[in-house]
Amino acid sequence: MYQAIEAICRAGQIIPLEPVQFQEDEHLVIVRLPLAAAVSLRPASTAPAPATGDWQQFAGMLKDSPNWNGDPQAVQEAMRREWD
Repeated sequence: MYQAIEAICRAGQIIPLEPVQFQEDEHLVIVRLPLAAAVSLRPASTAPAPATGDWQQFAGMLKDSPNWNGDPQAVQEAMRREWD
């Protein structure tokens, strides 16, 4: 099984963003992302990180979204017909 490890390059060295233990002579494959893709994957540093396990802060956030209005079955059927 493969494991993805996000890292950045600083001063020519690859630095994992999270601590990781490598085995001696372990085979690694490095996939280099284009700069634009790498920037879009980076989380916003100004956004506060939600507390772990605190799902209640998200309750009701989508209630006013226009995407959730209407008959749920009709919305689902329209999404399915989109591929026809």
